[in-house]
Amino acid sequence: MERINGETLTGITLVTLALIFIFAATMNEVWAIILPADYLIMALGFGFIAIGVYTSISNNRKHAHEETTHHH
Repeated sequence: MERINGETLTGITLVTLALIFIFAATMNEVWAIILPADYLIMALGFGFIAIGVYTSISNNRKHAHEETTHHH
């Protein structure tokens, strides 16, 4: 079973936060002022998710290589 890493969890949290802020911007004029910052938060979230997925794939390749080379 795959474990979720910190980067991916951070990214999911940031994207969720940005979606909540964007929803708030549709309901309130004051929140609408910071709408560009909401999109920046979302972009950072997607960036963290990409880093987390890349790290996870990279670690899986390293561990798979170690398992195949250390057979007795």
